[in-house]
Amino acid sequence: MHALYHSLLAQHPRQLMPVRCAGSTIAQLHRYFEDVVLENSLGALVVESLPPSADRPARDFARIEELDKTAKNMFLWVSPQDALSSMVLSRGKEETKYVVFERTDEGDNFERFVVIADARFSALLASVHTADEEDSSRDHVIWTFEPDVVYSALEYLMARVTAEQSFHSDAFAQAVRVSMPKATSLQLTLGVTTKLARLLQEQAEREIAVNRLATAIRNSLELDLDSVLQTAANEVGRALNVHSCAVRVEGALVGRQMTAHYFRPDAASAGEESLLDEVDSISARLADSLQAYVVDGDASQSPQVLADAVVPLIYQGSFIGLLLVRSDDPSRVWAGNELLLLHTVADQLAVAVKQAHLIAQMREQALTDSLTGCYNRRSFEMHLERNLQLATRMRQPLSLIMLDLDNFKHINDRAGHETGDTALRMLAENLRAELRAVDTAARFGGDEFVIILPLANTEGALIVAERLRTRLGRMEVPGFGKVTASFGVATFPDHALSRDTLLAAADRALYNSKDAGRDRVSVAEVSPFAPSLETRQPSVELIDAMQRL
Repeated sequence: MHALYHSLLAQHPRQLMPVRCAGSTIAQLHRYFEDVVLENSLGALVVESLPPSADRPARDFARIEELDKTAKNMFLWVSPQDALSSMVLSRGKEETKYVVFERTDEGDNFERFVVIADARFSALLASVHTADEEDSSRDHVIWTFEPDVVYSALEYLMARVTAEQSFHSDAFAQAVRVSMPKATSLQLTLGVTTKLARLLQEQAEREIAVNRLATAIRNSLELDLDSVLQTAANEVGRALNVHSCAVRVEGALVGRQMTAHYFRPDAASAGEESLLDEVDSISARLADSLQAYVVDGDASQSPQVLADAVVPLIYQGSFIGLLLVRSDDPSRVWAGNELLLLHTVADQLAVAVKQAHLIAQMREQALTDSLTGCYNRRSFEMHLERNLQLATRMRQPLSLIMLDLDNFKHINDRAGHETGDTALRMLAENLRAELRAVDTAARFGGDEFVIILPLANTEGALIVAERLRTRLGRMEVPGFGKVTASFGVATFPDHALSRDTLLAAADRALYNSKDAGRDRVSVAEVSPFAPSLETRQPSVELIDAMQRL
């Protein structure tokens, strides 16, 4: 049998205009229609068909019970696998007035409808979902308050009950007769349409928030993740009008823990510490469960229960963060479209984190040598330029150490290029183990490496170079044996006043070591143009500045 949606469109094509809405929006509309019965105590006929759900929140059960107490007659089409079926079976028939019919439209294609008939009010909402639609996130829906269309729906349903549920056909027909739709109260209709307008406005605001976040991600060429997280917290907080919102990302993809938060303008931000503590606690729990959780407000409890909703950020099955919203309204109940917004934003943030990780990887690959993991020549020149500018401004020395392995060609010729690559990797590992955090080691070309030593004069650079020479002399390359290295040291401003001349001075010193027999450290000749530089101990501020570089 055709769905109610299709039957009504065929009978009333001029009166009904189908539109496409998200499933969460249709669910909210459905609740608005039910609210008319509950808020005005209408002894109406209520007929509903609900999409199947194996796990329903407690508020769904409470709402059905409220409708059962208020409505004069109530008929439900429910899937046998639906959690509502279990509720009906667990209760005695004498405790309920409503009648439950088993749904027959199982599978991916299903319909949803609510029909309300009363002498003062009549309303209809019907939608249909087809899994083959191009946009599976939206369903076709129609609604009306016209009594003649509602009566057509009841006629269709009477025929359907007679065909599928003949045992209940007389009871259903009697319920229709005593609740015949006559005229619709303008006041009741206006209440529903006002809520509908507000719902569509809120939906539009949420879509704008999602679009703004997507734009922030798309337009950020460097993808400043801190800025993206703050945009997400602000947009979600404003769109849902919550007391506060927090976004946390963490794990290997970002390399550090990052948190952004939002407080409603009229809410005191003094709760920042409490919010961050809550984020820490929730993050530890979600890392294991990976499950979103929702807490609706409850003003009847003492103390009152405030509404929270948390959605994890997941990438390829791994927890990478969370999105948390908190309301200070104890009557707040999270709507389906609000939770949909949270999940949509969480998905976008997960993609942004991965995108930021890829950009960082590409940037790292562009500035590092793939074989040794040291900086490449281009990156070295950038570091040297910045360090020289700072050394000039602060009137502090800066030294370069240039080195290469002695007779590196013999390693490649005798043991092969793979062994030569191993020797270079081992050399780089020894440099990283020996140098300070503020020092910069780079592969300059072939087997030649160069080291920037900020705040180091010639004497200090000589100590470092000798220590490295001794360490490398103990290094044994598998498949070849022991190796040695030669070093050249040059210092700004004693030996050179510019980047190029400093490099040239260190290079000449290196070749002096080669000419003198290798496995030694040589210092560049003092430049006759070098100014006298007052040497002083570097300040704490200067050291901090160098470490940031």
